[in-house]
Amino acid sequence: MVSEESWSIGELARRAGVSVKTVRYYSERGLLPEAGRSSGGHRRYGAGALDRLLLIRSLRGLDLPLPEVERVLARDEALEEVLAGQLRELGSQLAALRWREASLRLLRDCPPGE
Repeated sequence: MVSEESWSIGELARRAGVSVKTVRYYSERGLLPEAGRSSGGHRRYGAGALDRLLLIRSLRGLDLPLPEVERVLARDEALEEVLAGQLRELGSQLAALRWREASLRLLRDCPPGE
């Protein structure tokens, strides 16, 4: 039996600000709690699914790759560890961008012919 506080896949997607296709994809990957079914056989999602979907959306918004999101949700890896790894990677990318910026400025400021 489906509780009063449940939504169709379209309603869940709208509440979370994602597409229905995204909800289906995350459901198929096992990232969302098992959906209940209405008497007509349609998927019905509760507040737990919305909370999980919003968390996934937040983590993906930080550019965490989906496999890392899956590990965090499965509690195979602590969120702090994943974030620390992402910060290290971001630091390396920033250093490379700073070097590139400095090189481009030097080339731009060089007299012609040098």
